[in-house]
This record gives sequence, structure tokens and C-alpha cells, in this order.
Amino acid sequence: MRKLATIKHENKQSQIYVNHELLVVEFYENNKRVGEIEYPNKSYHYVYDAAENWIMGILTQATIKNYGMLVA
Repeated sequence: MRKLATIKHENKQSQIYVNHELLVVEFYENNKRVGEIEYPNKSYHYVYDAAENWIMGILTQATIKNYGMLVA
């Protein structure tokens, strides 16, 4: 995977990666990985907005659990 961007604010962070043309966001809180969501067939701008939504509190751990992989 190749990292494309990192977004940080206070205790939250999002990292955007590309893996074989598939965009993936990893979500962190208090320097611990919360989970990740893969975004097939989505634009970089769509994925970047999702990463920002985590930082702003719009995207929650429940959303990550529903749409991606939540770390226990």
C-alpha cells in the first residue's frame, strides 16, 4: 500500500492509502487504530471527504464497524 495523505486534528487521524487501485482509509484515535474502510469505485475526493468526516466527528466508530473493519 502507498500512503497518499494523512489528516490530523487533536486526538484523531486518518490515513489514505491506495492498494492495487483501491482507495483505503485507516482511522486512528488517541494513536490507536480504530479500523479501516475500503472505497471501491470512489474518487480520491470522495475518500478524502470521508477521512475529514472522521476528524470532524461526523464519521463514528459505529459507521466504521458497519462499512469496514473495526479493530477490537
